[in-house]
Amino acid sequence: MSRISTRTGAVVLMLVGAVIGTATDRVSRRPAVRAGEYWVLSGDFHVHASPGDGALSPWMLRDEAARAGLDVIAVTNHNQSFTGRLANRVGEAGDGPLMLPGEEITNPQYHMIAVGIERTVNGAQLSAVDAIAEVHAQGGVAIAAHPSPRFHGYDDAATVALLDGAEAMHSDVHRDQTFRADLEAFFARARRVNPDIAAIGSSDFHAMPPVIGRCRTYLFVRERTKAGVLDAIRSGRTLALDGDGRLQGDPSLIRLLGGARPAGRADAHRTWRRLSVALSWLGALGLVVLGKRRR
Repeated sequence: MSRISTRTGAVVLMLVGAVIGTATDRVSRRPAVRAGEYWVLSGDFHVHASPGDGALSPWMLRDEAARAGLDVIAVTNHNQSFTGRLANRVGEAGDGPLMLPGEEITNPQYHMIAVGIERTVNGAQLSAVDAIAEVHAQGGVAIAAHPSPRFHGYDDAATVALLDGAEAMHSDVHRDQTFRADLEAFFARARRVNPDIAAIGSSDFHAMPPVIGRCRTYLFVRERTKAGVLDAIRSGRTLALDGDGRLQGDPSLIRLLGGARPAGRADAHRTWRRLSVALSWLGALGLVVLGKRRR
């Protein structure tokens, strides 16, 4: 086969991959779920993105979140808020899931998810109490991230009383039962001093696996807006869900939810999307190899 025909074949592979990807990368609208006076939304508030410490750009995350059946995500890169602000703009420009700006504040004594902030909180020299105060000053909510015993910043009950939420479910509970027990114990302790603390389920997504939304949060919102999401967290109207369907949170909300759970992952064309990616990569690889041979 001549080099020209081989190059043409590589280009055709890329075009076919693009066509298949475009034709199959559609997510059907999910029916809205009501529970009493509230809308029930699915959220993931611990998501990392590129540029930064995540693999996917905000544009790609928006599509992946839609396929995962999420209504809202927060982009929370370590100690920087730029990518979260970028994601916020991306979300405003499309009709997919809500995308909230955020940050994962890291300190040797604690990790904290800040959602709804615009300016980076430099937590390196801040106590957990001071970090919470800075998040609240920006109108955001402060969530204890994977609060296992190795973090001592939340040992003080007065600090826990200031939190808006705590991760009661996290993707790592599926590989570490001790970690699951630690999160459950922290959330039980937190509720004793802070009865309205929100139960948060998070994927801590950087790159697959774990998949975005494997653990997630159900939010009972009065309005399907960013303000409505933040209000639900502040008021503790949330439930944390793991990948096996187990719920953690206020028993009265579990009863209110009943069997009316939002739809989960809707990725009926996953095989075709993988074929699309494979064809595109094969075509690109073919062009690269031909280019090297020509030199």
